[in-house]
Formats: sequence, C-alpha cells, structure tokens
Amino acid sequence: MKTLIIGLGNPILGDDGVGWVVAQGIERQLTSLPPLSAELRGKWGEPEGGLEVVCLALAGISLMEQMIGYERVILIDSLNTGQHPQGAIVTFTLNELVDLTYGHSASAHDLSLNNALKLGRSMGAALPADENVTIVAIEAAHVYDFTEELSPEIAKTVPKMIEAVIKLLVADQARP
Repeated sequence: MKTLIIGLGNPILGDDGVGWVVAQGIERQLTSLPPLSAELRGKWGEPEGGLEVVCLALAGISLMEQMIGYERVILIDSLNTGQHPQGAIVTFTLNELVDLTYGHSASAHDLSLNNALKLGRSMGAALPADENVTIVAIEAAHVYDFTEELSPEIAKTVPKMIEAVIKLLVADQARP
C-alpha cells in the first residue's frame, strides 16, 4: 500500500510545529533502525508501493494535491479544541472528523480537506478513501506563539506520537 506520512503545521508557531517534529522523528527512526525500515518499506516494495514522509504547511486543495497517488495517508498535526487535556493524543480517520475546523482540515480561504478530496476524486485524481486517511493529533494550546520550541507538555508527548504512527504502519503491514 503506497503510504504518505505528512507532518502538518508551521514550525515557527510553537506547538503548531509538532507535526513536523513527529514526522522528522519517524523518518529518523525508520532510517536508524534498518530492520524496522526494511520491514515497513520492503513490504510495500518499490515502485508500486512505498512509504514517504514529508513536512508541509498546507491545507485544503494544496494538501489534497500532495495526496494524489497514495492509497494511505497519515496526517500528524496539533489541534486546539479544548475538549482534551494538553498533550492528549487523539487518533481518528477523516470520515470520523465531525468538526471540520480541527487542525489543517479547513481554512477560511480554501476548501476543507474533505471537500478538496471530493473535488479531486470528481476530477479523476487517484486519492485515498476517507477511511484510509488517519489523523494523529495532539491537543495543544500554544499554536500561535512565535517560537520554534514546543511547549514542555507537547515536547514530552512527541515519542508517544511517533510510537502511535509506527503502530499504525505495522498494523497496515499486517493487513492482507
């Protein structure tokens, strides 16, 4: 299954940069642990499969365009809902997303990610099904602070987020 891991956010806006930090940590882990890397990347096999990790500061149509050609996408982001304690990790699929204002799934100047994917599919773009787009997010309050540092509550949760994404990858590998 051709898989894309996207770290979303802005690395100069405090906790909004957590998606980038986690994605970079996943990439380091996959390259520093050859057995894990070979196991995960080798199962999908190139060129028809594969695993790619990127960091982006996009939403809506631009984010949808990055997803073309992938069967599975894992989005890593912060969210600021006030519904969870700071540092709580929340995992859900795009079709389970109730509030379209969470994270980078919506923008006042663009389509929501849900609508962008619908538009792309209507134009024949090869995009993953909503149930194959998983969001791994962390509740964070400091997403507008001008700093490249994560708050202590969020920084200490980064290893748990990396582990959550690796578990998703291993579960995908176990699928027939």
